[in-house]
Amino acid sequence: MRLAVLSDVHGNLEALEAVLLEIDRLGVDGIIVLGDIVGYGPDPLACIYRIREADASCVLGNHDEALVDPSHAHELNAVARDTLLRSRQMVSDEELAFLRTFAFRHVEGDGVFTHANPVLPEQWQHLHLFEHIRWCLDELEWHLAFVGHTHYPGIFCRTDHQVVALTSSELAVGHHRYLINVGSVGQPRDGDPRACFAIWDVNAGRAELRRVEYPLHLTQQKLTNLGWPAYAAERLARGE
Repeated sequence: MRLAVLSDVHGNLEALEAVLLEIDRLGVDGIIVLGDIVGYGPDPLACIYRIREADASCVLGNHDEALVDPSHAHELNAVARDTLLRSRQMVSDEELAFLRTFAFRHVEGDGVFTHANPVLPEQWQHLHLFEHIRWCLDELEWHLAFVGHTHYPGIFCRTDHQVVALTSSELAVGHHRYLINVGSVGQPRDGDPRACFAIWDVNAGRAELRRVEYPLHLTQQKLTNLGWPAYAAERLARGE
């Protein structure tokens, strides 16, 4: 079984389409989305439609939560809050009902899938700091954990004695515990503007981070035409 795992689409239809085309080319048995379909980007409605059409399993992200319940919007930064409130005007009750079906956690075999820290996913903890990553892997009940939220892809391994950050984008799954941050489809922040996602080949015991280019200038033009915050468009080309 091969699974595609993606996160943080953030209303970026061009990036999502590029990833879905690449997933189709690679051939997978299922797609799992780790939340934040909406926010920042100009196409929240189309992104929700495309993910529903792909029959993906989805977990809740903090931007999805804030779209469904605007009382959480104050928890976001100013640009995120601005674009999220604009996004809410673009969706109907049908799309909100779809987002309400998302759980905080999804389990597939010996893998767990969440937006934020899989041990306490409802707290939206970013797994940026090494001490948080170490604590997560120490407490993890599953063999592998796939997360998003930070927009920084990376693979971490809990050996018998320590937690290490792996420098490769490919992983041969052994007997250790692993944390795989799949990065972001619609707004990478690691200096690489290409959309990022992961492939987990369960039977082969392999996982891989992959990148794909997309016509980001089209997304930027949409944001400009809508009059959304300039930084939301500018950051896409810089991968920040």
